[in-house]
Amino acid sequence: MTINIRWVLKNIPKQILILLLGTMVIGSFEGLVNGIVLGGFPSLVNANSGQLTRFLVMAAGLYFTTYTGLYFEQMLVNAAVKHLNIQLKAAMLITSFQTGEQTSKGLNHITNDAGQIENRYFRVLSGITESSIAAVISTVFVLRVHWLMGLVFVAFSVLNAIPMLLGKNRLAAIGKQWSQANDQTMQAGTDWLTGRRDIVQAAAQKTMFAPVRHALQHSERTFQRQGNLQWTIQYGALLTVILSLVGPWGIGFWLMTHGGYGITLGILLTLSLTANNAVQNIEAVMQQWGQLASTRELRNLPAQPRPFADTTTAVLPADQAAYALRQASLDYGPDHSILVPTTLTIPARAKILITGPSGIGKTSVLNLLAGWQAPTSGQVLLAGRPAAPTAVAYVAQEPWLFAGTVRDNLTLHDATVPDAAVRQALADVQLLTELGPDPLNRQINPDSSDVSGGQKQRLVIARALLQHKSVLLLDEITAGLDDENSRAIRELLYALPLTIIESAHHLDSDLLAKYGFTEYTLHDQRLEKVNAIPAAIQAVG
Repeated sequence: MTINIRWVLKNIPKQILILLLGTMVIGSFEGLVNGIVLGGFPSLVNANSGQLTRFLVMAAGLYFTTYTGLYFEQMLVNAAVKHLNIQLKAAMLITSFQTGEQTSKGLNHITNDAGQIENRYFRVLSGITESSIAAVISTVFVLRVHWLMGLVFVAFSVLNAIPMLLGKNRLAAIGKQWSQANDQTMQAGTDWLTGRRDIVQAAAQKTMFAPVRHALQHSERTFQRQGNLQWTIQYGALLTVILSLVGPWGIGFWLMTHGGYGITLGILLTLSLTANNAVQNIEAVMQQWGQLASTRELRNLPAQPRPFADTTTAVLPADQAAYALRQASLDYGPDHSILVPTTLTIPARAKILITGPSGIGKTSVLNLLAGWQAPTSGQVLLAGRPAAPTAVAYVAQEPWLFAGTVRDNLTLHDATVPDAAVRQALADVQLLTELGPDPLNRQINPDSSDVSGGQKQRLVIARALLQHKSVLLLDEITAGLDDENSRAIRELLYALPLTIIESAHHLDSDLLAKYGFTEYTLHDQRLEKVNAIPAAIQAVG
C-alpha cells in the first residue's frame, strides 16, 4: 500500500477538505494585503476625513479577514492530520500484525515512520497546497499590474525548481537509509533493555553497549546527512532567489532607459512588493517538495491491510478434529532442519505428548500444527483442510496479557461473552477467588508484579477454554506452576473430549496412562512414537 495524494484525499472527510481549500484561498492574500493597502496611500494625499475613515475600515477588514482565514486554516489542517494519522497508524499496525513483523519494527513504524510521514508529507502537502494557491493568486495580481514585467518576474521564479529537481532522488535514497538505520537502533536498544539481568550478571555492560552505540552513531550520521542535503538544496534555491529578483530589476531598468512599455519605478516597486510573494511561495513549494521526496520509501507499506477475519466462524466439531500430515517437512534453511518429510495421522480427540530436549524444535512442530508455520514441503491438514490458527486454541509457554480488566483479557474485548462463562473459566483454573472480590473487573498490568507468573499462565488457559475450540495445543503450559496447580490444570484439560497435543519435557506418567496419551519424541528431525496406549485406556476421559 502506498500513502500518496489519492490516499490522502480519500481519507479526509469531504466537508473538511472543502472548508480547508476555502480558508487557504482567503489566507493566501496575506502576502498581498500590505501591497494592496500601502499601494493605496498615494491616493490619500488630498482625502477628506470620510475617505480616510473608509480606507481604515477597508484596511482593517482586509487584515481581519485574511488572518481569520489563516487561523481557521490551521484548525482544519490539524483536523485533517488527525484523520490521516488515525488511518495511517491503524494501517501500519494491522499490516505489521498480519505479516508477523517483529514487534520493534512494528512499533518503529507508528512512532518514527508515522511521525516523519505526518511532518514531512501530510503537513508538507498542506503547505504546498497553500503556497501553490498563494502563488497563483499573487501571479494573477502581478500580471494585472504590468503583464510584461509580471511575466519576467514569474519566469525568473521558475529557476527555484532546479536545485530540487537535481536532489530529490538522492533525498529519497537517504530517507530509506535512515529508516533502515533507525530499525537497527530500535533492535539494538530492545536487546540492551530486555537483556538487563543477563548483562548485569555477566558484567557485560561495556561490551553489550558497544553495538548499541554503533547503531546510534550510524542512525544519527545518516539523519545528519539527510539534513545536510536538504539544507544544501535549500541553499541552491536561495541563490536562485537572488537571480529571480535582480534579473527582473535589470531587465526593467534596461526597458526604462529605452523608454519601453510604460514601465516606471512605481511599477517596479509595486511588482517587487507583490511579485516577491509569488517568488517566495514558489520557493516554498520547491523546498517542501524535497521533504515529500524524502518520505517516498517510508510511504510504501509492505502490504495492503486485509479485512479482519469473521469472528462468527463455526467451531470445528470435536469428532472431526483429526490431523493428517502428508510428507510434511519443516526447515529454516539448508542447515537447519526441524522435521524431515513425515506422514502421520492423529485421530480426533486423541491425546498426544511431544517430548525432546530444549531447542530441538518442539515449539516449531506445534506452530506447524497450529497453522502459524507453513510446511516447507507436504501438507498439514486438520479435518481435511490446511491447518489454520483460527481452528485451534494455542497456549504458549510465555503468557500474553495486556493492560485491561481480567474480563477484557479473557474475552479479548468481546462484549457478547456472558459474565457467567468468564466466571466459570476462572473457576476452572482456580482463579475465581484468588483475584479478589470482583475478579472480572480487576485491572491487570502485564509489566507489574501484582499477578504472579502462575496466575498469568492460568488466565491464558482460561482464555483458551472460553474459545471452545476442538483442538488444544499446549506448549510447556505448566512451567510456571507449582506441582499442585500443575496437576489440577492438566486434569481439567485432559478430561475435555478434545484433540490435545502438548509439548513438554516431563509429565506425570500416571496422567499419561489415565488419559490415554500417545507419546512422540522429536529426535533427529523425526517424530518417533515412544508408546502406544491400548484403546481401552484411551477411552478414559
